[in-house]
Amino acid sequence: MKRLKDKIAIITGAGMGLGESIAILFASEGAKVIIADINKNAGEETVARIKEFGGEAIFVLADVQKEIDAEMITHVANEQFGRLDILVNNVGVQVNKTVIETTEKEWDYVLNTNLKSMFFCSKYAIPQMVNTGGGNIICVSSLSGLVGNSKQASYNVSKHGVIGLTRCMAIDHASDNIRVNAICPGSMNTPLTQSIPQEKLEPYYNLNVQKRFAKPIEVARAVLFLASDEASFVTGSVMVADAGYTTM
Repeated sequence: MKRLKDKIAIITGAGMGLGESIAILFASEGAKVIIADINKNAGEETVARIKEFGGEAIFVLADVQKEIDAEMITHVANEQFGRLDILVNNVGVQVNKTVIETTEKEWDYVLNTNLKSMFFCSKYAIPQMVNTGGGNIICVSSLSGLVGNSKQASYNVSKHGVIGLTRCMAIDHASDNIRVNAICPGSMNTPLTQSIPQEKLEPYYNLNVQKRFAKPIEVARAVLFLASDEASFVTGSVMVADAGYTTM
């Protein structure tokens, strides 16, 4: 039995990296997936990969920093599939600067992308889930939501905020049969890290006990667990997938 058979899932930032891996894995487990991304080519590529193995997916061009776009995505889910079961809030950006170095524009960009977008998407997804008896929200935070990092003031604030938002929504909507959890991944091999020379990345491999970066699919499998009925007693939790970084 496929773990997400006939579930309707929205995944933001699903054009590449972790979001792409989540979308493909969910579709392989029977979900009908709505790929929401600001990058049209990347989003359509993810849809094509899903359709190659007979999965079902559609692409929605959206900038989830904008409330109107976040609302529109949930309307698409309802119009195309008649319901919404799962929302994966996945978009994220990073600016590597101290508070002194960060401009107001950069601060707003990071907070709007990483945190405000999750507020918007959840705000419009929750009523859809309530209408059909419940649902499931997974918010992608980071190990930077649990610790401090040098020159990542705006990023860490946003990721700490994701955890706070997750816990509050879990409390507020438990009576609506909606589970809300966060996942905190460590460093991953994504298109961004793959573009950086290996000699610059090597010092970061030693920051976790496995001495390596994750493959996106390894984190996607943890997200799948949270989205599935196997995690039916899990809500308001923060799952860490960081190869032991936060134990050191």
